Amino acid sequence: MSGSFDDQGRLITTNGAIVTCLGKKRSGKSVVAMMLVKSFPGDVIVIDVAGDDGPEGPGVVEWRGGVDELPRRFPGHLRQQQERIILRYIADAGSSTFIEDMDAVVGVAMAHSSKERPALLVVHEVGVLAQSGRVPPHTRRVLMHNRHRGLCAVFCGPRPITTDPLVVAQADVVYCFRMPGDADRKRLVDNIGWDFASFTEANESLADHEMLRYDANEPAPPDDAVEETRLRHLPALPEDEVRRVLDWAHHVPGPGRRPHDPSRALLTALHRTR
Repeated sequence: MSGSFDDQGRLITTNGAIVTCLGKKRSGKSVVAMMLVKSFPGDVIVIDVAGDDGPEGPGVVEWRGGVDELPRRFPGHLRQQQERIILRYIADAGSSTFIEDMDAVVGVAMAHSSKERPALLVVHEVGVLAQSGRVPPHTRRVLMHNRHRGLCAVFCGPRPITTDPLVVAQADVVYCFRMPGDADRKRLVDNIGWDFASFTEANESLADHEMLRYDANEPAPPDDAVEETRLRHLPALPEDEVRRVLDWAHHVPGPGRRPHDPSRALLTALHRTR
């Protein structure tokens, strides 16, 4: 492996990696997010807007409530035998402080992470939290300065055109499913520095659940290279791995069992080229 992934296929976490997953509902972006959560070695903080994206189960700590009710610190006191902690915040879209509620949890994630012990922040609906030109303060700090705290992030959303440009521009890796709108494709290519026509051709060639992966940390190919390494066409994830990850995401085991399993099959599923 190279670029943003080590030789075992794991996301390199030492520099505060950001992964952005873009695609309409049921395209597969949440499955990619859960694969990354499952293989991440450290603590995880998830903002679940829909309330059913996961992860969930006896091994997950759940928070609810508004900004004035939420704890100000990560629940590290619940750690047992150096296991990681997965914290899932279920946001209430009907709250009068909906954005502030989610942003407060982002602040907890930012404060908890460190370069010595990186944490992972997952936002299932980043287009709601980080709307274009309307990013709340803690989320803005993550988009601008996450590396200073070693915080990794996975941002999922359907449309880059309605999402703040930094969600794509600051990403180390972008997984993009089929995206039919010219405006969305243009916003994406403008922020990764890609040719619109060639990206559109590649994106329109995607079948259901197939994806393009852009890795900003892949070295630029020499001028005479036939294959472009930074943008790759990946096949749909294997059905057995999808089932395995979704089963884990909805039944995360409690203390006493390993909460993550970075198996080779799981890790290579996000790297197979078509």
